[in-house]
Amino acid sequence: METKIISPKKDIAFKALFGQNEDILAGFISDTLSIPLNEITNLKVLNPEIVPKQPDGKLTRLDIKLTAGNKNIDIEMQVAKEEDYKERILCYWANMYSENSRSGYPYLTLNQAISLNILDFIMFGCKEYQSSFSIREDKRHELFSDKLALYFFELRKITGKRIDPDDHKLLWLQLINAESEEELSKLENTNIPIIRKGVNAVYKLSNDEKVRELIRQREEAEALENSRLYNAERRGRADREAEIVSKLLASGMSENQIQKILNS
Repeated sequence: METKIISPKKDIAFKALFGQNEDILAGFISDTLSIPLNEITNLKVLNPEIVPKQPDGKLTRLDIKLTAGNKNIDIEMQVAKEEDYKERILCYWANMYSENSRSGYPYLTLNQAISLNILDFIMFGCKEYQSSFSIREDKRHELFSDKLALYFFELRKITGKRIDPDDHKLLWLQLINAESEEELSKLENTNIPIIRKGVNAVYKLSNDEKVRELIRQREEAEALENSRLYNAERRGRADREAEIVSKLLASGMSENQIQKILNS
């Protein structure tokens, strides 16, 4: 029977894996964004806390914000498909880009802002697991500016793909997508040092009781929040229905007629 590990898709495990291991993070960025490793300089994670404390007690997204040379990068693991996800990502990118503007400095000094998103759902209607977006002219496809870069990697599209030691980008995604020791073992057997280091980090996280407890608390908080939203929606529907019934009674309709309308 296969041993279950902590999946790096869980946001706490994802942030612990990449946010607290600088060499693993650098290798991941280099391979997924096709940036030579020697160009990833002055790497600094701006929010290293695994679970940031919120004064209002609300859940917060566990992204990884970092700077690397002249690039600002935001990395997020997204499991749930949300209706406003695209708009939210654009909003976060805009904030990231504007935050590195400093009074008195020319706009030319603004860093490139890169949003790197790992998705555990299908977002685009294509076979490719990677999609990237930039600002280009509609007909000539001429690049307007390289300051905006959005990258999306869809894990559901790599299911069943074989381990290819020459495809480091795919290996990272298979590491994030791994849910068993057997899958990790196959990645470890590629003998690629940085991938092996990533595998060992996942094993270490899986044996870390503190990380497991943080994940348990996070999942419990998410379940309570979902329950709260569901109950609030039910109360809202009940209140709207009561208001409609009151207006219909005031208009002279009988309770039987109103009941038929509500049941139809």
